[in-house]
Amino acid sequence: MKTRIVTLASVSILILLVISVSPFVIKPASAHITKVFGNYLVTVGWQNEPVYNGLLNAPIVEVKKGSGDSAKPIINALANMQISIKYGSVIKQLDFVPSSTADGQYVAPLIPTRIGSYSLIMKGTIEAQSIDTEIPLDDVASIDTLNFPQSSSSADTSNIGQVGTIINQLTSDIEDAKNNANSAAQSVANVGKSFQEVKDTTDKLYMISMVGIGIGVAGIVIAVFAISRKGEKI
Repeated sequence: MKTRIVTLASVSILILLVISVSPFVIKPASAHITKVFGNYLVTVGWQNEPVYNGLLNAPIVEVKKGSGDSAKPIINALANMQISIKYGSVIKQLDFVPSSTADGQYVAPLIPTRIGSYSLIMKGTIEAQSIDTEIPLDDVASIDTLNFPQSSSSADTSNIGQVGTIINQLTSDIEDAKNNANSAAQSVANVGKSFQEVKDTTDKLYMISMVGIGIGVAGIVIAVFAISRKGEKI
């Protein structure tokens, strides 16, 4: 019985220790990335995380010399560095200034306008160390995830989309009407052509009939004249 009590007590103490220690052991993964160049540690990331499009933020570059907790911040570390931010195929050079909160840390104020992946392109030297690299930044999320209720701009965008659909439909209807009108005009033209052909044929028949009548009258006149001449001789 005593053994069971001791065992339960030990387990309870162990559970309490795990619970009390776990908040200090389990930490969320940092979105900043650190790379080692010789004896220098270069860390990059966003000043405010998570990052949303349309909100003022700033890429951060932190430079230290050494390793681990003994690494020392480097003052004026980016004097000979060219750093640009890249989004897809678009690249913009940034001007970093020393941070007011920590030595060896530099910021470049920026408003990311599009959601997606960004990266920093770094070329140059830090003191005597040559650096030529591209380091990804944490992805930029849509500001719409924070909007409540839906912003007027989002509603306007939706309305614009609906208006665009209506305009496209009207354009299609107008085009169909135009095609139908062209077909009707062509039909009228064909009818007119057929009517003209009938008229031409009627005129030809009329002329032929008139010529025939003329020939017939002339024959009658000639016959009468011939009979008259014959009577006179008798």
